[in-house]
Amino acid sequence: MESELSAENQRLRRRVEELERQLEEWKREYVIPMLLQRLLSPTHRDAAFEQLLSFGYEVVPILIALLEKPLKTLKEVGALIEQETLAGDFYESFLRLQVIEGLVRLGAKEAVKPLLKLLKSPDTRLKLKALWALSKLGDSPQNLVFQIAESLNDADLKVREEAFALLGDLGNLDAIPLIIPFLGDLRLEGGFRAAEHAAKALERLGASEIVKAFRRIIDEGDLNALEILRPYRKPVIEALIRALDSYLSEHIENAAKALKAWNAVEALPKLRAKLRWAFFTLSDKSRQACEDAVKHLENFSRLPAPVSPTQIQIEGLPSPANPSDINTENLPSPAKVPKEDGSD
Repeated sequence: MESELSAENQRLRRRVEELERQLEEWKREYVIPMLLQRLLSPTHRDAAFEQLLSFGYEVVPILIALLEKPLKTLKEVGALIEQETLAGDFYESFLRLQVIEGLVRLGAKEAVKPLLKLLKSPDTRLKLKALWALSKLGDSPQNLVFQIAESLNDADLKVREEAFALLGDLGNLDAIPLIIPFLGDLRLEGGFRAAEHAAKALERLGASEIVKAFRRIIDEGDLNALEILRPYRKPVIEALIRALDSYLSEHIENAAKALKAWNAVEALPKLRAKLRWAFFTLSDKSRQACEDAVKHLENFSRLPAPVSPTQIQIEGLPSPANPSDINTENLPSPAKVPKEDGSD
């Protein structure tokens, strides 16, 4: 009796395994293509998307393929696509937005690389969604910070705002020198002032002292604050150069004085350019500060550069003596200490 039950259990187990294999094949051949087809339907797309995600991590490769080549991937899995769909970019863009959402929900870290590529997309919505996804996925490669920083100069102001916020939220301190230069972008552009967003990002990264020190220099002319910023000399100089384009003459004056104090000869082209239009754009004080800075930096640039130890030629110098090569035969021998007489 027991052997019969055991045989029946094995038979049922094999049948279940067979049905599971058939279900997997059926799912790959029919269900997934059907759900992908429904992603193109405004009526069914949301429900189809949820059902697709219900399969879990196994659909990640398909989602990544959709992210990279949406319509081509749909055709490869057998989805029927109308000709007008193939001709329009809207469907590709919409599919990618939905796919990015799904990849984040599944925690697909494999999506980081294709998401980084989207940061160069001309589609603003895709850029923003990719930035959001990268922040949600976390544990991203180190160069993520540098990739996102490229969007800080994007032509779309909304993308720039999102990039600043994302760099602040990631908590990676490598972003600090990449953000600092934008503290000098003090002009208002379409309701957007990069310096304000840069300051918020730095504060979220725990670098509020950098923000305060830079503002002391620009707003108050406090050159003592330069010492706080010395570890970030190069990006701070770039920020000061950018501050020369401020609408406020006080900012220009203080930036020029700071550049002079730091012997920032790399600022000479910008300072000279400011002086060309000084009569129309600069106040007397800011013009005088720029002139003083140019004169000082030009003199400084003519000074001989310090010689690096690696540049010193040592071939002609005498080599140190080798003790084994010194002839000691003619040297006087050391005096011998007389023995003490031990008798009383």
